[in-house]
Amino acid sequence: MTECLRVGHKSRGQSPKENLFLGLNESKSGCFPNTVEFINQLGPGSILKVNCTSNTNENKGVRDVKFNEKYQISFNEAGKERIVWRCHLRQGKKMEHFQEVWRLYVTALSKCGQMRSYTAKLDGIYLVTNNKPINPKLLWK
Repeated sequence: MTECLRVGHKSRGQSPKENLFLGLNESKSGCFPNTVEFINQLGPGSILKVNCTSNTNENKGVRDVKFNEKYQISFNEAGKERIVWRCHLRQGKKMEHFQEVWRLYVTALSKCGQMRSYTAKLDGIYLVTNNKPINPKLLWK
């Protein structure tokens, strides 16, 4: 990932502001990272366990997310490969409630700067994709 400041030339009908591009955490391809986040809203004292792996052999390990905290995974797409993240979520006094979340990113399509936010609550897991709620919620098993 690179940090850069690029200034474009002024085109007809465009103001200088439209030609200034700031790229923070931008990949070499010019694509901003995609992010998957998990937010714990299970209640005070509750832990959300998150364990994510990808088909590109990336293993994030088990993370304990405390109440009102979030855990994020950010990644860049590379080439025309598919990136699949598989995340196991667990909660409860004995971690008896669980759900498995799969998220597929196909790099052949332009998917730069995508955001998937999963909020874990006692009644289920709520997904918001790029600031748009997705229904129905996922129920705990």
